[in-house]
Amino acid sequence: MFSFSKSLKGRLAIYFVVAIMFSLLISAFLSAGLVQHYLKNRTISDLQSQAETLAGQVESEGLPQRRYSVDLERMYGIRAIIVPYRVQAINKLPGGVNGDLAQLNRHVPINWGQLIGGKTTVQQVKLPGFNRETLVVAHAFNAGGEPAGAVVLAEPISQLQSWRPLVGWFLISAAVSLVVSMLLAFLLARRLSRPLHEITQAATAVAAGDFSSELAVRSQDEIGKLADAFRYMSDEVQKSQEQQRQFVINVSHELRTPLTAIAGHTQALREGVADDPQTVAASLKVVSSETRRLGRLIEDLLSLAKFDARQFELRNALVPLGELIDEVTAGFSHEAGKLGVTLSATATAATLKMNTDPDRLRQILSNLVHNALSHTPAGGRVDIAARQVGERVNFDISDTGSGIDPADLPHVFDRFYRSTNGAERKVAGLGLGLSISRELAQAMGGDITFSSSPGKGSRFTVTLPVNI
Repeated sequence: MFSFSKSLKGRLAIYFVVAIMFSLLISAFLSAGLVQHYLKNRTISDLQSQAETLAGQVESEGLPQRRYSVDLERMYGIRAIIVPYRVQAINKLPGGVNGDLAQLNRHVPINWGQLIGGKTTVQQVKLPGFNRETLVVAHAFNAGGEPAGAVVLAEPISQLQSWRPLVGWFLISAAVSLVVSMLLAFLLARRLSRPLHEITQAATAVAAGDFSSELAVRSQDEIGKLADAFRYMSDEVQKSQEQQRQFVINVSHELRTPLTAIAGHTQALREGVADDPQTVAASLKVVSSETRRLGRLIEDLLSLAKFDARQFELRNALVPLGELIDEVTAGFSHEAGKLGVTLSATATAATLKMNTDPDRLRQILSNLVHNALSHTPAGGRVDIAARQVGERVNFDISDTGSGIDPADLPHVFDRFYRSTNGAERKVAGLGLGLSISRELAQAMGGDITFSSSPGKGSRFTVTLPVNI
């Protein structure tokens, strides 16, 4: 029982039952009050009608016989009383007082001012001869053209509670309703909790690395939306784990290649295999090149970690764009020459200046130039240009390379994504350059857009504010 009450199904069932019990109690109290009010108003209306009728009969026929009062009390529990206003006037009634109700009662409280005005009064008082609170209705009658007295009909309040014997039946029906409600509440609670139980099981499976279980919950309500959100989360987790596995594979491969080259040439130099100056120089050149490659890979990984850890900082300075672009161009001139690609910078950039982080801007441009060179065959061109447009500066890096395959367009800025187009030159790296460049540009208040034509080349445009 304790575990049942702790479960969602148990709590829902208990909540429903408690709510139903309170509803029944409130309904019972309200019903009792409404029935009491209705019976009282109905009784008052009936007594008023009977008092007016009896007063008319007194005026026309004289005082009723005692047996009338006895029959009235025996059949309806109502006592009829005649209260005199002027005994002399009563004697003027047809038949006099011969038909009096045993005796004229002077102890009933009467508001003669209202009665003589033609009204029927209603009071709830305790009358002599009555042991209980009594409902008293009075109506005046005349004799010889002057007020003579009043007909008073009295009924104990307890007789208005004739519905109370029905309480037992009400309790029985309430008990039956409660049992049926409990059953329905349990079924409803189980129906509501079942999809949540399925989602819980699926979440446990996903946490254990099992993505094969298909969640069967399909509905348009909040639980259905929760199930849809879980499916989306599960897909994203599976995709993220696949990216992590691919990341480990890529990192292992990309780091192993330069390390193998560095280790081989270092061992050759140490063992004296490369003893002539030209061979030594060539080995040192390879070691230097592979070391730079390692440094670039490590820099990409550090940048990625800083973005994810929200530890990114900007250090702004006034930057002459001509000088910065010349530095980037000079840094890739050797690689461009080795690839047979012409690398140039537009001369109009020499006069431009902007307040920005020079290191981050250099990193963005370097990533884009490296990407352009990697996809441009020998004899092609890579151009860097900068131009000011209002309060922003656009940096264009265009190439005459192979362009971007249409299937790759949605994934250009995805992390770890590298084109699978076999016609392109094999590109080394982790597939982070473009992703990092765009995140840097957005952190600096700008963005990167691109356009591409397969077989004709691509253009990447970096848009940054003049003042960050």
